[in-house]
Amino acid sequence: MSNVPTVRIPQPVVTGALESSSILDSIAIFQPLAPQLKKQLEAQLTRRALKPGELLFQAGDVGDAMYLIVGGMVSVFTADKALGLTYELAKLGRGQAFGEMALVTGEKRSASVRALEETQLLVLSRDVFYKLVNAAPQVALTISQVLARRLEDHNQTQGIEFGSLREIAFDPALLELVPPALIKRHRMVPITMAGNIATVATPDPSNRLGVDDLRRVLRGIEIKLLAVSETDYDQFIAKHLTQAAERPAPTQTQRLNLAALSRQIVFHGVGGGEDEARLKQGAAGQDVVELFNAILIEAIERGASDIHIEPDRNRVVVRYRVDGRLAFRDGTIPFALHAPLLSRIKVLASLNIAERRLPQDGRISLDLGQKSFDLRVATVNAKFGEKVTLRILDSSALEQNLQSLVLAEKVSQVVRKLFYRPNGLVLVTGPTGSGKTTTLYAAIKERFNPELAICTIEDPIEYDVPGITQVQVNEAIGLGFTDVMRTFLRQDPDIILVGETRDAATAKLACSAALTGHLVLTSFHTNDSVAAVMRLREMQIEPFVLAGSLLGVINQRLVRRICPSCRVETQYSDVIRQNLDHAGVPLDPAARLYKGAGCKACNGEGFKGRVGVFELLVVSAAVRDAIAQEANASQLRQAAQDGSFVSLARYSQFLLSEGLTVPSEVLRILPRE
Repeated sequence: MSNVPTVRIPQPVVTGALESSSILDSIAIFQPLAPQLKKQLEAQLTRRALKPGELLFQAGDVGDAMYLIVGGMVSVFTADKALGLTYELAKLGRGQAFGEMALVTGEKRSASVRALEETQLLVLSRDVFYKLVNAAPQVALTISQVLARRLEDHNQTQGIEFGSLREIAFDPALLELVPPALIKRHRMVPITMAGNIATVATPDPSNRLGVDDLRRVLRGIEIKLLAVSETDYDQFIAKHLTQAAERPAPTQTQRLNLAALSRQIVFHGVGGGEDEARLKQGAAGQDVVELFNAILIEAIERGASDIHIEPDRNRVVVRYRVDGRLAFRDGTIPFALHAPLLSRIKVLASLNIAERRLPQDGRISLDLGQKSFDLRVATVNAKFGEKVTLRILDSSALEQNLQSLVLAEKVSQVVRKLFYRPNGLVLVTGPTGSGKTTTLYAAIKERFNPELAICTIEDPIEYDVPGITQVQVNEAIGLGFTDVMRTFLRQDPDIILVGETRDAATAKLACSAALTGHLVLTSFHTNDSVAAVMRLREMQIEPFVLAGSLLGVINQRLVRRICPSCRVETQYSDVIRQNLDHAGVPLDPAARLYKGAGCKACNGEGFKGRVGVFELLVVSAAVRDAIAQEANASQLRQAAQDGSFVSLARYSQFLLSEGLTVPSEVLRILPRE
């Protein structure tokens, strides 16, 4: 016979004593109960006291009770041992409850709980809960509604719907968009397309790596997930994809028709290129127009970030930067076409075509099909004539969000939390070309809200973002970062993005703005996150100001990503594993590693696109104290060992284990001890 007292529903007798308040009045699950039942239930709860810092339970423990906070405060958090990161999910105080899910399901705890101060709890065991449900069935309904509401809120946040494939109006042509190997690997298949939104069915909507691989293949297309049952998915695949595994990838000719695409290019701001007075030296000649269009279209098709047009002694060399590496364009261009080609570019960029000695900077805007691009143009006079470099800015980059950039889920959650703070300073650091601007734009895009005033200070403005105020600095007229920053601080902004913090004056203003109620986001050129703190200190930022304003530092790199269409498991030599170990990336001997075999989708390279490698330093209480006490770099790293720091090496280990990149790429970007 159970020792747990039976919970009985009392007779509905109304007395003044029964109307006295109960701690259960503030708990949503128990609010529908009659006052007498609440009082009787409260009497069956056991009490538990926690000291500051005491761990109540940790992830993986058996879930056998629910807890109600009578006094004090607790932290609910998860820890990723592989990454060395602790992520706080919530702080809970008096009147709040936790542990409902484990109480109902009996599953192991998914998070840990630690007391932040002296805390008193009431404990509802499973035995008492079951007796309560038998006595008051409405409790079971209420708790089901609470948990269902949480699940619905989570799914809406993640863009997930539930449904069935049995009655779906499936378009088989969509299978041409995604390689069969990717569908098989991730169990994700596109089923409908409406406008620019592709609905993708999957029995595993939590597979973020699969979603990211799909985004790489379906460039510029928004993905909407439809969660289906395993049986439903398997039956659909058996019916519609019997022959899909043998379907050949589209050929280069099918993917790219230069002549057709060339006719789709629309340049803006140059009067259609018909001003014969300006188009000197044959810049308007049909052969020059077609040559430049071909160079541009091929660069976009290959996913290049930059185009280098360089004169040699007797020819013109064109190179594309693809996935961080330069590659030659096939064929040769006679030197005689250099001058008219350069004039064509200068005309489109509104530059002085007669000026050949001094460097010039300009911009070209164009539409190609349904997509818009901006080209940043820079010229410089070299030994054999002017070299021109064009940076390709694809507006579809603005469609990336933080979750698609930061693939390690726990790290992504912490990064998003930093960018959602109401005030403070967040630094994004790394070398040139490491993706800092993309991360910052993803942050302000995610935070965009008509109720917020968002301002940016840039040099130059990379992308046009509707709904925010963007200002380009102009040192020639005395409009620098600090001048614009001072002006912004008088215009009631909520979020300020400073394209780059280059000097002490800008750094001091950024810290001051962060302390006075603004969220300040900025990029910084340092090799690691701890070095960023040291650099700010060298800029004479007072320790207490730096400690009070800085929220965190995100340091990043880019590595080439294994092509998802031809990824295969492979074995690497002991020498490679030893080098990884020396670089701080020890691998388990049984760890599976991958490479790209090479296919038409990646032009035989084995790589398709790039993926971010992130180092993260969160300014926790321990780190804040270390900064305030002017700790050195070693002491600061030690203070961050409380779960506030993820190194590049640990994040690289995650990328390798998930089959996203190869050891040589990791070794290229990691510092050697």
